[in-house]
Amino acid sequence: FSVKKGESIGLIGLNGSGKSSLLKLINGIFLPDVGDITVRGKTGALIEAGVGFHPSLTGKENIYLNGTILGMNKNEIDERFSDIVRFAEIREFLDTPVKNYSSGMVVRLGFSIAVHSVPDILLIDEILAVGDLTFQKKCFEKIESLRRDHNATIVFVSHDMENIRRICDRCVLLDRGKVKVIDEAGRVVSAYL
Repeated sequence: FSVKKGESIGLIGLNGSGKSSLLKLINGIFLPDVGDITVRGKTGALIEAGVGFHPSLTGKENIYLNGTILGMNKNEIDERFSDIVRFAEIREFLDTPVKNYSSGMVVRLGFSIAVHSVPDILLIDEILAVGDLTFQKKCFEKIESLRRDHNATIVFVSHDMENIRRICDRCVLLDRGKVKVIDEAGRVVSAYL
């Protein structure tokens, strides 16, 4: 299947259907056994809490490490540093090693770095479920901002069908690694349910 620039597409299905694996393929973490995946543009990914972070480094050091992994240079990170910290709401923990962060704090920091890298394609796994409701709301507002202001493409994995309906134009239902249905998000969600 293809995803158009600026489109938001959801990936749904039972556990083990291949949703997270597909995100890892798109992000280049895995290589396909068969077939091809073509990605045009810079990706920002929030696939697993802590991926790209070094547990012994501080939050500040990990902003630079993860920002570099996501394709930002030092000047870009310097320019966006305050915005990343403000969005993540972890200022008082910047000098604390990430291994001492809660999973929610790691998600906050990871999401903040990913969206402030201003990706062409943002890959988001179920990870936002870790955050509290206020932070989730802020994340969805930022996702909408990326779509509206930067025409970013969103690939979103979730078991929360309301969030799929809320942010996705289309949806892919996966079953054991195969595409079962692709259609307008509301229709696919209804068929899945």
